[in-house]
Amino acid sequence: MTKYVKIKKAKNLRFRLISVLYLLFISLSIIQIPIEWFRINPTMASYLASTTSKDVVVLEMRATLDAVDQIDAEFTKSLGYDEKNKIYREPNGYSSTDNFFIIKKKSKFLFEKLTSLKNYFQKMPTTNPKRKEFERLFAGDLENGLSNNKFILWSEWKFKHVPATVVKTLLAELKLRLNLLNGVIELEAKGDKIEKIVMLAYNLDVLKPGDTATFVVSKKAETSVKINLAGSPVNDYKWKGDTLYFIPKTTGQYEVVFDSKGVFDKLNITVIPAGFDDDKKETLQTFFVGKKASVRYTNVLKADKVMCSCSESNTITQSSGKIEFTPTVAGWCAFQVNGGNGQPLLYDSIYIQDLPTPKIVVNGSSNGAISVNRLMQTRSVSISAIHPEMLNFNYDVIKVNYTIIGVNRETKTSQGAKIDLSGMDVAKIKYLLINEVDIKTTVKLINLKEPVLIEIIKS
Repeated sequence: MTKYVKIKKAKNLRFRLISVLYLLFISLSIIQIPIEWFRINPTMASYLASTTSKDVVVLEMRATLDAVDQIDAEFTKSLGYDEKNKIYREPNGYSSTDNFFIIKKKSKFLFEKLTSLKNYFQKMPTTNPKRKEFERLFAGDLENGLSNNKFILWSEWKFKHVPATVVKTLLAELKLRLNLLNGVIELEAKGDKIEKIVMLAYNLDVLKPGDTATFVVSKKAETSVKINLAGSPVNDYKWKGDTLYFIPKTTGQYEVVFDSKGVFDKLNITVIPAGFDDDKKETLQTFFVGKKASVRYTNVLKADKVMCSCSESNTITQSSGKIEFTPTVAGWCAFQVNGGNGQPLLYDSIYIQDLPTPKIVVNGSSNGAISVNRLMQTRSVSISAIHPEMLNFNYDVIKVNYTIIGVNRETKTSQGAKIDLSGMDVAKIKYLLINEVDIKTTVKLINLKEPVLIEIIKS
């Protein structure tokens, strides 16, 4: 059986072209939705969904509104919504969307209700104002499958490859259009939502110490703000025009209260521990047992206690957002940084690799050879153990087993890294064979049995 398959040049070029086009498609899919949209999307969906309408008397209208609510609830459940932290498992991913709407065809139920509603209005005369309003509000849906009852076309146009949080907004926007079509729109009167103080709030989904949450208020001159953490007031915020920037310094459950002449708007924000900062200067940072290392994090509050599972506490130092430590155990190393109030500021982990085995180097040799003239001058050979990833680490050679090959074949053991050749006729030595080397480190003893042969050349 042959080991290779010959591919014609034309097919090879076509394959490369398809690969490039596929990468281009993926890139365009990623960049077509601005990242800022993901941050404000939950707020937009909540605001759109807060509308309702009175006196829904058309049965098809009521059935479609109920279908939107049912699909929204089922989709939220399928996403693995965390009610406590108000976050989804994959808010910006679309695999859950495709699985729910495209593969499982869960949107077919909603499409059938929309089709019934379309049929209801199409029975009216073409001059009927309500029919015209329906055609205007649902023009996009009609052009993409609804007009000729093509469910697959409509479903893929509406939901295929759409991020989960954007789907939530699409469903809320669909409900808003139905309420507009029904008429008598009003904002849901729940508490203080009748008079909205915070017009926009974003970057609240995953907040960590040092991050910034942004609030835009409607009437800055009439608005004051109080931020509490576990019942105690904090001042980790600043105003710029009508925009409030909240930059928490520690973790916990915050309550943000806006007061505009006795009308209150309250928001709860959960701040979770941060992680280590990425060092953009290094594409890959590696950590080894026994090698002193450092990691960085956003320094927003003076650390009171730094703990990790791979190093003794008395060997860990911390200053200005930098932790220095020397790992003693291989595997995953968990870090925790606490502030003065005991609140965790950071949770993160890094992987510690085992101490790498060094290579034996015969000092003074070049390409596996040493000049006999050099040996006659030094009357000794020194051995070193090094590894390119551990340049500042001490591999201490404590014993060398070697064989001198010449007139007589003689095997000896040297204590330490130096092989003493005094008292020998160096001119008759042809080879020096390093059989075995014992190496002492701060972590463990290493025994190397990989032979190293050095030729003694005349020069």
